[in-house]
Amino acid sequence: MTLIKSPSLKLSTLSVLIFTSLSSAYATAVPSETVHSKQEKSSKDTVTVYATGNQRDSFEAPMMVTVIEGNSASNQVAGNANDLLRNIPGVSVAGIGRANGQDISIRGYTQKGVLTLVDGIRQGTDTGHLNGVFLDPALIKQVEVVRGPSALLYGSGALGGVIAYQTVDAADLLEEGKNTGFRVFSRAGSGDHSLGFGGAAFGKTEQFDGLVAFGTRDAGNIRFGKGITENNDEFSGNALVKGSWKIDDNQKLSGNLRYYRNEAHEPKNPQGTYDGRNKRVDRTTAQRDAQLSYQLNPAQYSWLNAKADIYYSDININNRSKDKVFEGRKQETYGIKLENRSHLGSTAFAAHQFTYGGEAYKQKQKPSSSIVMGFPNADIRFASGWVQDEMTLRDLPVSFIVGTRYDNYKATNSKYDDISADKWSSKGAVSITPTDWSMLFASYSQAFRSPTMGEMYNDSMHFPGNYWKPNPNLRPESNETQEYGFGLRFDELFANNDGLKFKASYFDTQAKDYISLTMTPDMRFTTSSNIPKAKIWGWDVSMTYDSDWFSWDLAYNRTTGKNEETGASIEALTPDTLTSTLDIPLSDTDFSIGWIGKFTQHTKIKGVHGTNRSEQSRKISQYAGYGVNDFYVSYHGTGTLKGLTTSVVLGNAFDKAYYSSVGAPQHGRNAKLLVSYQW
Repeated sequence: MTLIKSPSLKLSTLSVLIFTSLSSAYATAVPSETVHSKQEKSSKDTVTVYATGNQRDSFEAPMMVTVIEGNSASNQVAGNANDLLRNIPGVSVAGIGRANGQDISIRGYTQKGVLTLVDGIRQGTDTGHLNGVFLDPALIKQVEVVRGPSALLYGSGALGGVIAYQTVDAADLLEEGKNTGFRVFSRAGSGDHSLGFGGAAFGKTEQFDGLVAFGTRDAGNIRFGKGITENNDEFSGNALVKGSWKIDDNQKLSGNLRYYRNEAHEPKNPQGTYDGRNKRVDRTTAQRDAQLSYQLNPAQYSWLNAKADIYYSDININNRSKDKVFEGRKQETYGIKLENRSHLGSTAFAAHQFTYGGEAYKQKQKPSSSIVMGFPNADIRFASGWVQDEMTLRDLPVSFIVGTRYDNYKATNSKYDDISADKWSSKGAVSITPTDWSMLFASYSQAFRSPTMGEMYNDSMHFPGNYWKPNPNLRPESNETQEYGFGLRFDELFANNDGLKFKASYFDTQAKDYISLTMTPDMRFTTSSNIPKAKIWGWDVSMTYDSDWFSWDLAYNRTTGKNEETGASIEALTPDTLTSTLDIPLSDTDFSIGWIGKFTQHTKIKGVHGTNRSEQSRKISQYAGYGVNDFYVSYHGTGTLKGLTTSVVLGNAFDKAYYSSVGAPQHGRNAKLLVSYQW
């Protein structure tokens, strides 16, 4: 048995026709050389990068985007990377809190249909219930959540959306006027009996900047609502080395290395609780990421802003059970990406921002032996090219995004013939700003996902008495989404220096060959199969009010989906959810207090043709809605205490016992603390 050791223009037609009539009252529109809408942006605007591939005000983007800052009071005490997503309506995180058992769902798509990136590198493993974003929250600058199909820029997997984590760099941590700095921190949580610490050193010169950071966390038994506990034991460590070299005014070379290791004694399925079938194992999870980037951006050439990325990532997940049975899994991803941005604004009609490039990468799975469950020996290769045009009209407050992408993939497994397929993904969007305080948008997007190696080739045991049945003929799933929305934005609304932003959208997704798990009536086999047609639709709504006295965020999501042949609900649905976040700075002090509330409706999963049985002939379990309240106090020192930061959060303050939409018990009352000092 081999041990895997942990590492120390056939062009498709873009079917988009968007016609907009503008009132003649807008004949006074003012041309702008920069070709933006005429309103001045508020100082509190949030910038998104991943939504369109270019920096853009998230409010003006023709889609729904959430940008999460890693330095907020509640996020500073997060136990793992996905904890930062738990209070976003429509984003569901599976599991009970273990780092190894966290799948993300958005708009009716599970982890496989949601693309996760860390500094642009693809994340995730095709290992059943073993998944997560293996990154210490202390190393996260911010997270962008882009809802809806995003294949145009990111390729396979971005059916439900993209979640993009960005790690910190020296510029994020350095205080104004300083060239070097140091930071140490410690954190603790009662809900999982955790304790951790970490630190960072960072600096810059005229040509160089760099950062070295690390974080550790030791977690124990998990406490659910009303005092119920679950055995757990895990220790994780994360290190990040990151830097850049400004070769000259036109060129820049940057790179980063990231290492993560988690050692745990936990159930074989970490998303569930321990029972007679879900026995405990000793598990080691290790991940290494490396990335090297070169950027060429001569100021005299508006058509040249090129970037080349070379990246590598490997994940090792090794289990050893009580009877000494060893299961080793290794997944490697390596690739190259070339992209250029050309700004062409010389025409009298419109300005164009072209983004175009290509990417080639390979993912390879290697199990330690034939007994490894859910991880066949296989590889899959991708090659793609894309072009996108962001066009802004000079004399009208209208902008467009149009583009298309070609992807080809080839999957290989020794037991079957090679599988090759290709796919075109196109997009068209329009946004209109008829007044200083309003915007409208509409979009049409296509996306696809190739079947994973596990879905095509897995033939191992699923659970005692049930085996996976391979399906090498599985077709790639795809979708077409129409989305319509509007936004309102007001400054100086009720008081000086305040602002209100409201944005809402309705989305309608027609899915084709939706990949779903099915089980034979005799319960002997489980296989992945294509649902010919599925429909997913719903709403996303967000509101933000900022003032010198307080800030308040509200967000709401409704997502509904069904198999159009049987009427049964699709798997990855979340109940209607509303979240509310209130932050109040205490006048003349360095303290602020806050409240975060999350409220969901009960699940409404429908069975086949209205029955209470799922498509796997199992009885459907429904779960009650709930309301969970968190309260926090944070402190940012000034004067003699400058550099000291403290956050205290009481999560689930009323110790609500509740379950996720898939029936997993969730954390009960959880007191969390962070103390950080920087100099």
